[in-house]
Amino acid sequence: PLGEDILVLSDDDSFASNIEVAPCVPEIAEKEDTLETLTLVETPHSRTIEEVTEFLKKDVKKFVKTLIYNVDGKAVAVMVRGDRDVNETKLRKLLEANSVELADPAMVMAATNAEIGFAGPVNIQCPLYADEEVLYMYNFVVGANKTGYHYTGVNQKDFTLTGHGDLRNIQEGDKNPNGEGVVHFAHGIEVGNTFKLGTKYSKALDLQYLDQNNQLQYVWMGSYGIGPARAMAALAEQNADENGINWPKDLAPFQVAVVIISMKDEEQVRIGNELHDALQAQGIEVVLDNRDERPGVKFKDMELIGVPFRITIGRGVAEGKVELKSRTGDSIEVPVTEVIDKLKELL
Repeated sequence: PLGEDILVLSDDDSFASNIEVAPCVPEIAEKEDTLETLTLVETPHSRTIEEVTEFLKKDVKKFVKTLIYNVDGKAVAVMVRGDRDVNETKLRKLLEANSVELADPAMVMAATNAEIGFAGPVNIQCPLYADEEVLYMYNFVVGANKTGYHYTGVNQKDFTLTGHGDLRNIQEGDKNPNGEGVVHFAHGIEVGNTFKLGTKYSKALDLQYLDQNNQLQYVWMGSYGIGPARAMAALAEQNADENGINWPKDLAPFQVAVVIISMKDEEQVRIGNELHDALQAQGIEVVLDNRDERPGVKFKDMELIGVPFRITIGRGVAEGKVELKSRTGDSIEVPVTEVIDKLKELL
């Protein structure tokens, strides 16, 4: 796949977003006629969602995970449905926190009185937040804050939330946040970004201006960036094949490579050097491969680098000819005296 970023795209082309910020539409569970009673159940050797669902023989959508996070040095519990993952970017934004990371075993024990894998919302000793999808669930299973135990028949009346919001990662097949249908994922490379900074830094710097009413106002700021290195990486990936990079002509590090097959052949060396100098004199970006290497090594390196054209100086010079080959594989024999003009036509 192209790129390390996951892009969320709707099937109807009405929505596109990075997975880190893509909003989620809650899946609303069908309301059940009877609210069950909170029941403590022993679940030995069952820490993970997979292990507990197998032990209790229940659908994963009837489970709620409670994860303990270290938020600026303090424990915070976050609830998401069993098959969902917490989006730490959204959590950081909701809590206006500087640092958000999963808590270590000691912090988990202090907040839950249990080992990792058994945290739950009932009587938990730290602030408790829930992904809004949890608000539409009934009679679900949670950790019991007791090692080796879970609660079944859990409902909102059994715990007290500090807050709630969109706190999960969107998944393939979820509802399109911007219309009908569902979303799918694709990979991409972030080559540019924009950030709304607002007045955060202008207040810190006391950066103000006089408005039309002659009143002082803080400057609103934004950040807009393009990463040239990332743009080049995207182009390299998009234009690569099994032999290496296939740069567009205007972006290649060199427009043509002059490759001398035998450095022991004085005529090949002379023609190669003369062609190199003549190409440079006409403003064509050229690299001369005069290494004492096998021809296959030289050819492979030029393909790997992605030079669009290659002039091969070989045995044909005895007849006044050289090979002109494109990176895509097309090659022709051309008289030495005509090769520069022919190259210009192709460039």
